[in-house]
Amino acid sequence: MIHALEMMNPCVVLVWFLAIFTSCCNSMPLSVQKRWIIDDATGERVKLHCSHWVAHAQPMLAEGLDKLPMNVIAANVAKAGFNCVRLSYATYMFTRYANNTVRDIFHSYDIPEIVTAIEKHNPSVLNMTHLQAYEAVVDALGEHGVMVLIDNHLSLPDWCCANGDQNGFFGDRHFNTTEWIQGLAFVARHFKGKPNVFAMDLRNELRGSRQNWNVWYKYVSEGVKTIHEINPDLLIIVSGLSFDNDLSYLKTRPLDVNIANKIVYESHVYSFSGDTGRWHVQPTNWVCNATIQLFIQQSGFLLSGKNPAPLFVSEFGYNMEGGNFADDRYWPCIVSYFTSMDLEWSLWAFQGSYYFRQGNVGPGETYGVMDSDRKDYRDPNFTQKIQLLQRMIQDPNSKASKSHILFHPSTGYCAHVSDKEVVMGDCKSNSLWSFEGDGSPIRLMNSAMCLKAVGEGLPPSLSEDCLSAQSSWKAVSMSGLHLASFAKDGELLCLEKDSNSTKIVIKKCICIGDDDPSCLDDPLNQWFRLVPTNVYMEIN
Repeated sequence: MIHALEMMNPCVVLVWFLAIFTSCCNSMPLSVQKRWIIDDATGERVKLHCSHWVAHAQPMLAEGLDKLPMNVIAANVAKAGFNCVRLSYATYMFTRYANNTVRDIFHSYDIPEIVTAIEKHNPSVLNMTHLQAYEAVVDALGEHGVMVLIDNHLSLPDWCCANGDQNGFFGDRHFNTTEWIQGLAFVARHFKGKPNVFAMDLRNELRGSRQNWNVWYKYVSEGVKTIHEINPDLLIIVSGLSFDNDLSYLKTRPLDVNIANKIVYESHVYSFSGDTGRWHVQPTNWVCNATIQLFIQQSGFLLSGKNPAPLFVSEFGYNMEGGNFADDRYWPCIVSYFTSMDLEWSLWAFQGSYYFRQGNVGPGETYGVMDSDRKDYRDPNFTQKIQLLQRMIQDPNSKASKSHILFHPSTGYCAHVSDKEVVMGDCKSNSLWSFEGDGSPIRLMNSAMCLKAVGEGLPPSLSEDCLSAQSSWKAVSMSGLHLASFAKDGELLCLEKDSNSTKIVIKKCICIGDDDPSCLDDPLNQWFRLVPTNVYMEIN
């Protein structure tokens, strides 16, 4: 086994250690530098890889305290590799119900079985006010090194969200702008100096018939200034219109608040975002490309250009019980893009169940990281699927040369070279590759060897013959997720993960003719991404 550290000069080794340090150990406050979030004290990048924890629903209490002690849940968040939590609240929790006790609210819903379970696992919580209980969760996360983004999810505590819920845009019946500003001011003041609270967001998923750009600019500016004047250390997360899908109007009219180093924009993207039936259209490569292009058009454009800004995907996720046709295709598509851009993100959601949701007691959360009992991951392959997403892949301070990670997004595996064979394994470490673009060889870093397609059904070989057509690779199909080369007979062949093992084989490319809607085959095993990185990990 060859280790990257053995090949690096001392300066590169220092960059590597700094990158690892800043990905796991964060200090406050944080600020913005172009498209990156940085630690003020060191100037090093801090990558946000978060999960959402619901506390905004009708019971007005962070979910899951009927299942496990609060401290255990916080420890499990850290154990799952998340460095922050997007902890939601409803404005009325602090403007109207701040002094009501948790017990009183649960009593009003007549769900004694939930009260009994909370009393068993978190007995002190029931007699706390909503503010005290919320703060206790913040503190428990802090004890485990987890940062907190305080998320104003809505005003009236409820399940979110619908276009007509009167809870979605400035001036709605449950979105009084004066009370909203009062709530932001209260939270900014109350949590000032709390060491692990690094950010507040203005509002989740603006929506409804009142949506208007001019109104958005007016109240977003007011909200930003309110928070910043009270608590200037905080990052302020700004959402767009249409359920946090659209920030495209910023292309022609930037937000002018003169707080350039504290503003982060947020966006949401699910398989059902926009056109809810998109993923049931074939071919899948076309749908994946359309999804990514729409995301870039509506919010991803912020990451590039003359004045790039940080983009935080504050909600995305998939049905972790599996078998969801749309999510099973959306997830590897969106993950391949996220890793290639090394985006900041928050996964919906950590909780595995709810106390009370839409009239039902104790329903499960199919998008939840944990199962309903909070004992196991709902998706047994979850930690593998999320590994590369949680790593810092791009370091703006790195002096290391660019290399690539060969990534298989549907499994979350990364390519390793072992005994001169290329196999898929975990992404805590991986082999690194150089690639100069379509028509170039995929070379093993610090080696004379490259990938060669020797024939259909066979594994790719590691060869020093890097000039032949069989060693020339390009991304094909509209998704850009098929890596193809030519066999000796001139047939175009693609990398494919063997469905029964961790091996990579060479197979005939599946559904790369995207103008053919009759192609219904599943291409996911052939989806690979060469992810650019300048952060050295271990090379096998």
